[in-house]
Amino acid sequence: MSRFSSFPSAPFGARQCGAPPPSRGRVSPRVSPRVSPGRQVAGVSFAAALLLGTGSAQASGYLSARFGGDHGTAANPSPFAVYYNPAALGGLTGTQVTLDGTLVVRTASYERPASALSPLVASTKDDPNYRNANTGTAKLTNVLGLPFVGFGSDLGMKNLRVGAALFVPFGGQAEWARNSAWSGRTDLPGAVDGPQRWVNISGQILAVYGSLAAAYRFEDAHLSVGVSLSGIFHKITTVRARNFDGTDDVKTPSGALKEGRALIEAHGFNMALGLGLYWEPTPEVKVGLSYQSQPGFGTTRMKGTLEQQFGTSSAIAERTDIEFLQAYPDIFRLAGSFRVDKQWELRFGTEFVRWSVLKGQCVINASKSNGSAACDLDDKYNASSSSPVVQNVVRNWKDSVNFAAGVGYFPTDTLELFFGETVSTSPVPKETIDVATIDSTRIYTSVGTRVQVSKSFFVAGSYTNLYFVPVDTEGKSQHFTFGSTSKSPSSDGVYKSMVHLFNVNLTVGF
Repeated sequence: MSRFSSFPSAPFGARQCGAPPPSRGRVSPRVSPRVSPGRQVAGVSFAAALLLGTGSAQASGYLSARFGGDHGTAANPSPFAVYYNPAALGGLTGTQVTLDGTLVVRTASYERPASALSPLVASTKDDPNYRNANTGTAKLTNVLGLPFVGFGSDLGMKNLRVGAALFVPFGGQAEWARNSAWSGRTDLPGAVDGPQRWVNISGQILAVYGSLAAAYRFEDAHLSVGVSLSGIFHKITTVRARNFDGTDDVKTPSGALKEGRALIEAHGFNMALGLGLYWEPTPEVKVGLSYQSQPGFGTTRMKGTLEQQFGTSSAIAERTDIEFLQAYPDIFRLAGSFRVDKQWELRFGTEFVRWSVLKGQCVINASKSNGSAACDLDDKYNASSSSPVVQNVVRNWKDSVNFAAGVGYFPTDTLELFFGETVSTSPVPKETIDVATIDSTRIYTSVGTRVQVSKSFFVAGSYTNLYFVPVDTEGKSQHFTFGSTSKSPSSDGVYKSMVHLFNVNLTVGF
């Protein structure tokens, strides 16, 4: 049996939906291919799969680092500094261990209009079944958790600090709701997966960091320098509808089912480096500046398999060994805080994310690569006949920046109340946005509290509302205009999303 569910292998019509399972090696005839429950995380496109949903990210693009809530900054001397700014460990005294968890509740919708229809023959648009199966509103409501565990310590030394942490700064999730109006339709079985299915049905994209960090404090200058080294495990799983010609046709001119399915599973490992400075010119002022390198210091190359079952092919879907290529950004952070008096603290921060490195997400035939092939494409994003490139999703993202401001109020020595606002620009242009990369200008509003329960035990909790300004592509989607290697149905339409973040963390000091 194949590892994912799909339509019957051709000839279509030889078996109807719900027929007995096919023989060994054939794709299962169930028509709603979805990642199994244990793998339901991420909204990613076929070749993108999502780094780590689409648009489920909580920062720009796939960047999901929100652990620590408003205390996760480059100017906070805590275990969170292992990621945000290793130099900020220099402001830590004693040893601290932090457990942090964020519950993410995400809602999103995509309205696919008639302008997005992408048939091989224009007259197909007159077919009401084709039109209704490929337009309308797709919705999702997903819940997931993002963990962080870390520690920082001065090891009883005057100048040296060390830390370690495990966390997920890049990721995303999407499991799109089925369109019940098409349930049980054996003539067009794929429509039950919604009009967004040509980009994503379900999937996952994750980058899990294990990091070590060290800081050295120059006491007389009140300055610390720091460095971190991270080992990163990458994983991608995604299922989408797909036709060999890049259209959204559901049937051939003869009336046979045409719509197929594609599954990508890939994983990899690479490294990243972090550098930082942390300065406390006075006891009331803290400033942090940090740089986090790209994972792999450039293109991330993952190994995995691709299964594609095209509706027009009698061939049984077989796994093809592939390499999945994409680039994550490097990140610059600047943050600071000013303790106005015993009760009030002002905070600011800004972050520059170099998403312009993400030109596309590329699938390469591993048997023709030897681990070194590049995603070489012409100006129409098409590969030559001799190229190992199997498929490419054009991204052409832009750099993004965010600005944050907040305040902490301390009514007592053991209680803090805090509030923050952040505005972030989107790296995703209208020309290449899709349901795997729902992003836009976003506004974060957060409120929370931190309580010192005892001399060495702290508890913090916060809620952040993340509002995405709706995006109407206004006919600018280009996916259907690219060369065959990068061609896919148009993603024209209206995108809406909102994320609710519930963060809790516990810190023990000794």
